[in-house]
Amino acid sequence: MKIYTTEREGQIDFFKNFQIDYERYPILIDYTDGVWNGCLFEFKLVIDNPNKVLFQAIKYLSKMRIKGESVPATIILVSLNTSDCYIYKSEDYYEQIHQIYFGGSSLNNEKFIAKEYKHKLNLNREMDVTQLFHLIKSKKEITEMYIPIEINEDCIVGWAERFYRENPNAKKGDFIGSDEGIVPIIGEIREPKHFKGLIKPYRTKSNQKFKYLMDKLNDRQKKKDLGAFYTPVQYCKKAIELVRSAIEIVPEGNDYIILDRCAGTGNLEAFLTEEELSHCILSTFEYYEYKVLLERLGDKVRAIIPPTENNVNYSSGYILNANALDKEYINNELIKSYIDNPKCTIILYENPPYRDITAQDKIETKEKNYVYEEFIKNGTDQAAHREIDNLFIWSAFKYYLRQETDSYIVFSPVKYFKSLNLVKKKFIKGYAFNRKHFHSSPSVISCILWQNIQDNTVEEFILPAFDIINDEIKYIKNITIKKAYNTFAKYADKEKYTNDIESVILCENTTGKQSQKPIGKKKALYNKNIVGYLRATSFNLNANSRCLTRTITHDALTQSYGFYLRRNNYIEKLPLFAAKLYPQSNWYEKDIYFTTSDKGFEYIKDKELLKKCLIYVALSSQNKCRSFLANDGTILKNEICLDKNTCASIDLEKFKLDADDKELISLYETILSNIQNIDSYNKNYTYGIYQIEDELNTYKEDDYKNKIYDYPILNGNLKTMQAKLKDYYEKCIVKKLFKYELLK
Repeated sequence: MKIYTTEREGQIDFFKNFQIDYERYPILIDYTDGVWNGCLFEFKLVIDNPNKVLFQAIKYLSKMRIKGESVPATIILVSLNTSDCYIYKSEDYYEQIHQIYFGGSSLNNEKFIAKEYKHKLNLNREMDVTQLFHLIKSKKEITEMYIPIEINEDCIVGWAERFYRENPNAKKGDFIGSDEGIVPIIGEIREPKHFKGLIKPYRTKSNQKFKYLMDKLNDRQKKKDLGAFYTPVQYCKKAIELVRSAIEIVPEGNDYIILDRCAGTGNLEAFLTEEELSHCILSTFEYYEYKVLLERLGDKVRAIIPPTENNVNYSSGYILNANALDKEYINNELIKSYIDNPKCTIILYENPPYRDITAQDKIETKEKNYVYEEFIKNGTDQAAHREIDNLFIWSAFKYYLRQETDSYIVFSPVKYFKSLNLVKKKFIKGYAFNRKHFHSSPSVISCILWQNIQDNTVEEFILPAFDIINDEIKYIKNITIKKAYNTFAKYADKEKYTNDIESVILCENTTGKQSQKPIGKKKALYNKNIVGYLRATSFNLNANSRCLTRTITHDALTQSYGFYLRRNNYIEKLPLFAAKLYPQSNWYEKDIYFTTSDKGFEYIKDKELLKKCLIYVALSSQNKCRSFLANDGTILKNEICLDKNTCASIDLEKFKLDADDKELISLYETILSNIQNIDSYNKNYTYGIYQIEDELNTYKEDDYKNKIYDYPILNGNLKTMQAKLKDYYEKCIVKKLFKYELLK
């Protein structure tokens, strides 16, 4: 009997012995020791407590269930150095598999009591090996391979995502539909076909159980069309404070309505009092959310639009007469009756769909509705009309708020105020919330109460930031939101150089490598004084708004953004790139700081800032400038690094260096010495950190995808450089970027 020193060694031998091609097939999933043909494996050198190891395996099955993965029917525990093998059936632990477990799966398992195993085999006995071989390798029906699980709040999102992934043309109704209502579609969860044998039919007629998850159950196209709707409970309760502040300014003797044009399943209204609910008029565009909304709040609110399913104008999962951006909705007879009543105060309260705009995520032609067209006619910024939340915000003040005691409480990223000037009203108060809890990435989503009083003087305001920690809302700090007026566009080099010549050399903006894409209608340029190409566009602080490469990029040619950096001006332009690299380390820094040119060229007078940014950018791995052999046979060297005889290294000699500068430069010189004996090092190149990381800091991966670096000392120094640069940026650069309003 072979004695193993590592589980991995024994695991590999086991798979080989039982003819399981673990290298070809993805069986090492979800941190398990292997899933194959309906069997979950767990290997230990010695299993001295099967109860403990079995519970670890059960936790794996629970996580697979939650992620929407088929749950194996058989659990096989292998004690490698004693040759014992324990076989359990997952169905015996059905209840435990339907629990949620936190922390590492191998932790805190000592108290678990297992049922009797189905079989205990000894891998030194031929009959036992034959029995195990048959169990592992025999062809099985799906009912033998997996156990069907219950669909509940824990796992429905995982199974929905898998359903849409495996059925790209499927719609939300195909997954959660029922035979009730005007659209009698029996969804997958109620009558499993694609997942037959993997999930049990969901017997509850209503989808109200999933009211906090309805946005995540949308198919991919709906998620793109609608944006985010979900608002977490803790933030709903906090936002009600703003609603009550708005109610307080309702004139005595007035009626009032609380209008939510994008109520989803009614999360925002769920914690209003009965009296407050009696003033609510709600609508939602998505049909299955409407059904939940109607069931949940239909008998508590003043009105839902449309009032019954018989009044629904249905199309492809949407309710056309509940589209708040269409003229029909704006002219809705019920809503108009309140707007036209001078003795009624209007309070809009909503979390409109929002999304960050990119070139690939624009409102499509089919979405260009009445408000969209009117918004454009109004002369608003072109980019603004491509974001749905802006359409809601603009239309709120355009069509609904008439009197000074009317109010708007709105959840949205702050851009609508900060740079788009969509609201010039009286700021009453508001909060900053963590967008992470809205089924999104961590960043600031504001919730602000605006009173319908014109105010053109507001330049900034303070929002208390609240996070959700251990299911409780917690105050973090106050953050200041300041208006931003001008992008970096004014800093672009617009000078014409008569000695520029046409070039065929392009770079990829993400890698800095020479691009093989066709040149297109425009031409790239070459000049001895060109040292790089900089993209620093828009107000945003994201990867799409920045790029620093050796020559022009193909995207820059086709979309006309960015400009060449020349020997005579590149140093004064590098602070723009440094500003774009502001790390936004905390959620309450994201989406509230913009890059601006609001203080003009003041920063250029600060030679210390120029020096610091030269060093920082030259040593940053975000600087994609690299040396390469071009297709025309010339070597283009990286001039914005501190290698020998580059523009950056020569120009740096004009500045006086302090201790922080010298420490970084010394580390860089050490890194240069690390790479000079590497076979792929090219002595004709000048190397920046990015090219060193990409081409010279090579590694291999072990069986667990861990990186084993070929040059550990080099790798360590690169990691140290990364950490030191972060400190350098925070200590020497950030405050001045804010001082000169390159960051604002």
